[in-house]
Amino acid sequence: MEQFKDAHYFYIPSQGNIYTMTDLKLANGTTKLLVASLKREIFCFEYQESSTGLLVPTTKEVSFTYIPNGAEIISLDAFNKSATKNEFVIGITIIKNSNDSDTLETYLNIYSEWEENEDFNIENIAQNCLNVELNFIPYKLLHTYLVTWQGDSIRSKEVVFILSGSDLQVHVYREHSSDHVYKEIENKDYFPEFIKTPSPVVWIDVYYNSDYTERLTSFACECGYMKLLRIDTRTNKIIYNFSTRFGNYISRVHIFPEPDVPSNFLLETRGLTKCLGNADEASDTKNTNKKLNLIVINTILPAVIFHDVIEYGLTNYATLPRHDTTSILSCCELADIDFDGEKEVLIGTSAEEIMLLKRDKERGWCLEELKKMAAPILGIKYIDISGDGVKELVVLSMKGVHVLQHDFTCLQEVLDSKIQSLTLPNIEELKL
Repeated sequence: MEQFKDAHYFYIPSQGNIYTMTDLKLANGTTKLLVASLKREIFCFEYQESSTGLLVPTTKEVSFTYIPNGAEIISLDAFNKSATKNEFVIGITIIKNSNDSDTLETYLNIYSEWEENEDFNIENIAQNCLNVELNFIPYKLLHTYLVTWQGDSIRSKEVVFILSGSDLQVHVYREHSSDHVYKEIENKDYFPEFIKTPSPVVWIDVYYNSDYTERLTSFACECGYMKLLRIDTRTNKIIYNFSTRFGNYISRVHIFPEPDVPSNFLLETRGLTKCLGNADEASDTKNTNKKLNLIVINTILPAVIFHDVIEYGLTNYATLPRHDTTSILSCCELADIDFDGEKEVLIGTSAEEIMLLKRDKERGWCLEELKKMAAPILGIKYIDISGDGVKELVVLSMKGVHVLQHDFTCLQEVLDSKIQSLTLPNIEELKL
């Protein structure tokens, strides 16, 4: 990862956790970062254009209402309800001591402006809060689609919050648009895969496939129990149900499509930003038929990738190498950081390192490189936060947030190589 250079760093007064970083994708294509620390501070990071045309990194603390003194932030998540404007909904789970010191109060706070707006104003969003009282300690908070069908066509596709808890349950919260409130719905009616688990669920991933007619859901528990389910969204029936147990705490599960990279990959690229690594948004539509893989990050044991889970379930897998058996694997990201059309695996560790793993046709998955950081790593994102068309590597550590940019010299070499392949004919092929 020598091609990455330090672009910016901002300090967080108190550490976060694996749930306290999310990105905000605006309607105009720009991305902002929302990061929370355990002690109530929430920061919004973005790049802003100065009067001279330069991009200036900007960090500001946002004061969200209904987060009292002494409360701790457990997790946060955000999504944009509109495809053309900014109608953001931000969910934050908190825990605080009640007047009785022996009991805890837990809440899911949901913030929104409730109206579409071309301008993004996070301060206004932070002042409009819906308070959902919980009777469990919250864990992972995420959003996904709730798809309902009428015959062969989709009747509705709305976004819902999913929250796991200490009560060994997974809860689903749906907006009632008539009175602008979120209420919990019965899992069995819409998400039959979420049943009572042997221990609290620490991570969930949901992937829609085949034009939203199927849903793959994977979740992992504190005890190492992991489940993969395939659901027919039209009948709400489970097609298959696989499970296994790793025996250790699992910090991340992620379902991702197998990249379809033709031999003439360079000739298949359409547009400069695709050449520079932004093909993810164009190809990862989550509604096409592709081979789907599942990566499981175990805190102690080596990470595992299950290949083509639609065909083989959990039987076809590969174990990823690791160099240090004493560190904890805390997070991962899949990203094409060398622009060859195939995604690499980046794993963050408690040993203040990012492991870069790449798949070789002959040797399989190999540990290619280690990048040292300044503190134990809690989260990694590969997003275009500067808005220049090239993604940055954003790393959340126990001390702050690091923004790493591709070296411009390396980018120029990649760009020149791809332009040359697009414009110059292959003499050997012409001879044929």
